Amino acid sequence: MVTFSQLLELDVAGLERFADRWNDVIHRKVRQAREGFHDDVVRKLHRDHWRGEGGEAAQKYCDRIQVGFDALDAEVKSLSRFLDEEADGARGTGGTDGLEGWQRVARELDRSAHDAGMKIADDGVVEWSILIDRDDPNGDAKYQEKKQAADLIQLRAQEVLSEVNKIDEWLTASLKVIFGTPHNFETEDRRYNVFEPTVKDRMVRNQLNNVGAAAAARGWANAAGLVKHYLDGSGKTVEVEPQQMMRDIPQFQRDVDKTVEQDVRRRPDGPFTTEWGSTAPNTADGDSSMDWYYALNHFQYRLVGEKHGDEITYQVEVKKRYDWGVPSEHRRTQEKFGGPFKMELEQADLAHLNSVGLARDFDVVGTSDTIRTSA
Repeated sequence: MVTFSQLLELDVAGLERFADRWNDVIHRKVRQAREGFHDDVVRKLHRDHWRGEGGEAAQKYCDRIQVGFDALDAEVKSLSRFLDEEADGARGTGGTDGLEGWQRVARELDRSAHDAGMKIADDGVVEWSILIDRDDPNGDAKYQEKKQAADLIQLRAQEVLSEVNKIDEWLTASLKVIFGTPHNFETEDRRYNVFEPTVKDRMVRNQLNNVGAAAAARGWANAAGLVKHYLDGSGKTVEVEPQQMMRDIPQFQRDVDKTVEQDVRRRPDGPFTTEWGSTAPNTADGDSSMDWYYALNHFQYRLVGEKHGDEITYQVEVKKRYDWGVPSEHRRTQEKFGGPFKMELEQADLAHLNSVGLARDFDVVGTSDTIRTSA
């Protein structure tokens, strides 16, 4: 719980300096370690032409280590960006909603209270007193005036504390995922079925199964189907239909249209392949978007096709790794579905189901039919 005095004294600039230094120092060390491993091990392995089953196994092992280095580096950079955005309010909400903005508001309130002979306590309550001459005919009016001013400052101070504590709770929960937990610092290269499941793991599996049932009851077939596939544990790739997704997810369609107009139309005639971009359902767009939000949340897409003057033909490709709680993505608690299954599940615990063999990560991919458009 953040107090008013703690907010006033918070060194926001220090938090941002830490984020910058963390990125500079740790990122550099991780990259140096990766380069050293490549030069001292991988390059020598190739130079010695180690072939056969042993050589192939060694190469695969080295590849996994390099993927681990890259994933760790992504987590380092992502932590720096995460802290910096939370501090200055750039997380889609503007500076006044970040720690720095709320601190400015708190300091203005503190000055106003001080100028009025008042003090704001740690819980946001305004402390004040007033001496009034009994014979002063305006005494009651003076008291009411000061009380009204104190009430306004107190209301605003407690609103500020409420918002700051939401950010504090987000940081607390998110840092647990960023750094991992004692049994779950797992990257994009997480291994399958390498630990024995515990009673807690089995309980989490049952809870996630109930979440899937709740999604099915709400009519969210995609969310329910992907949860079931994860728990079935085959690890097989799931194919989706991008054209249906664009119909179901208006935000996805808007993003594709934007890519066509702002990227593809500016290209010269001929074949093209856009960079992979990120999109996600906007839950305000309705129930079908909610279904895909709980099914995939963010996913990647690109356009592949040809441009001839004003006419463009293309296919939309999508991809997503269905893996809970990758630290560098800062995904934490599974949202409540409501109804009889009101629960919150920590993403690190859901991710651990893959490690103990009670569920399995998998890929989601899809390619649309050819789409034609003209100016």
